[in-house]
Amino acid sequence: MTWYSLQMISDGGLTVVFLNLGDFYDAEDHIMFNNSSGEFTYYYNDSYSYDCCSAEPCDFNPYQEFSERFLPPFYILIFLLGLGGNLMVIAVLLLDRVSLFGNDIFIFNLAIADILLVVTLPFWATQAVHGWIFKGFLCKVIGSIMKINFYASILFLICISFERYLSIVYVIRMYNRNKCFFIYTALLVWLVCFLLTVPDFMYLMAEFNSRLNATSCVLSFPLHSRKTWQIALIILNQVVAFLFPLMAMVYCYAHIIRTLRRSKGFKKHKALKVILAVVVAFFLCWLPYHLVQFITTLLQLDLLEMDCQWEDNLDIADTITTSLGFFHCCLNPLLYAFVGIKFRNKLLTVLRRFGCINQNFWNRHFRSSSQPRDSSWSESTDCSYAAF
Repeated sequence: MTWYSLQMISDGGLTVVFLNLGDFYDAEDHIMFNNSSGEFTYYYNDSYSYDCCSAEPCDFNPYQEFSERFLPPFYILIFLLGLGGNLMVIAVLLLDRVSLFGNDIFIFNLAIADILLVVTLPFWATQAVHGWIFKGFLCKVIGSIMKINFYASILFLICISFERYLSIVYVIRMYNRNKCFFIYTALLVWLVCFLLTVPDFMYLMAEFNSRLNATSCVLSFPLHSRKTWQIALIILNQVVAFLFPLMAMVYCYAHIIRTLRRSKGFKKHKALKVILAVVVAFFLCWLPYHLVQFITTLLQLDLLEMDCQWEDNLDIADTITTSLGFFHCCLNPLLYAFVGIKFRNKLLTVLRRFGCINQNFWNRHFRSSSQPRDSSWSESTDCSYAAF
């Protein structure tokens, strides 16, 4: 085994370094200092150095090429559909001449959250091609806005589900007359979302990414606690943004379906279609993203081995599944317009007021939607008039 002997001899302000090559077979200490001579000797194992540095760095060109081609057109598509659809929801609710109450307040806030979320997408599309070309403070602002509305968009779905659960299962309609209840609940949701985003605002910054050879807006945690922060935020994200909402929605809608099945008017209602559309859309859009995040957690905990192929595939999967999750912002307006009868009637009322539909279509539509229902069916349990 070959060792290198590096000797540093200091005499006053002058330091002389000697490098000698020799064979040492019984050296136990790599560092040795002689107090009497003032010599510092460091023994360096060249075989260890070779093993340490022999691995070549991963090639991130496939991921970069995929992001440059996939993200800009897909994010712009989500931006246009999500912005147009949710602006339509807000316009219909505000132009309906009826003050917002009940679930409409949650739907209004959900549309605002979706709009603010999709507004950030052009910035990320630009980053995919040119890197983060904006200011560092804008990185914190745009990243935090995206995260706040990411949480808000999901938590308001829970509020809508819980309100329908109380209205149909327990026939609790008294608090619908109390507008402050819904306003305070919406404000509480925004406050919770803001608090959940504090770590993002603290640690988001524009940094040069050597592996991508570009500046990126990323979370930059302190080195000594980086892994802890990464794992904690992934777990928080999975619990708050997926597991808890999914469990809440399944619980609420399972009891709603059971209640509707016991009613005589169940077959006349569109309730099941509304419920299945909401739950299936949420599940299909967000499950792939959280599966990728779960795999990332296992890698952070060193429960799975990482190699270049794994890392490349995981980055591409994260890009695809994140985009699919953002697409959920475009589906909510579609559910309102094509599934929720209450919202569709409001939309037609606004269009009629502006002369966009004629009287014959109006009469034909409302004659079909106002057919007499079973007298035993309470309006409070009419889920077909729920706006989702």
